[in-house]
Amino acid sequence: MRKYELVCILDPQVGDGRFDEVIEKYENHLKSNGAEIAHIDRWGMRKMAYTSPSLKKRSQGYYVLFQFEAESGVIAPMESEMLIDEAVLRHLIVGIEGEFLRVPELAPESILDPPPPRGPRDRGGRPGGRPDRGEGGGRFSRDREERKPPKEDAGDANGAEDAGDADNKGDNGDDEKTEA
Repeated sequence: MRKYELVCILDPQVGDGRFDEVIEKYENHLKSNGAEIAHIDRWGMRKMAYTSPSLKKRSQGYYVLFQFEAESGVIAPMESEMLIDEAVLRHLIVGIEGEFLRVPELAPESILDPPPPRGPRDRGGRPGGRPDRGEGGGRFSRDREERKPPKEDAGDANGAEDAGDADNKGDNGDDEKTEA
């Protein structure tokens, strides 16, 4: 006999009383086929990471973990039954090497910090989702007129100007005299 873990996500629309019936159904199926159930852990209602048409567009599911030892012939009929069961959104059966891991208790979702809400205003854009051109939100947010020329050297640390700074040359090569 091999060790297996089965995780089921049950449809929350079946109702609270029906969760017990579905769990008992698969527990009886395992026992009637010679499996030894080590532990059944009900994780409860959890928020799913994503939703899809195969998940019936549900955002939550009721999670259950079965840890059991069984012959390999028990797995295929149980999987085919889970595929057609309307109460089971997803399932995963994994073979385990060594001992079963036991999680004492999962942290409730209320303890976990949800990520802060993100919206178009958080990204510096307009409420329609498109970034403003001149307010730092877009690809071309800096206009050429707003760009500043590079800073010139102001002299040494004491603020004194060099004697050579009295005669500055402009861009055209002419000498310009500064007035004191």
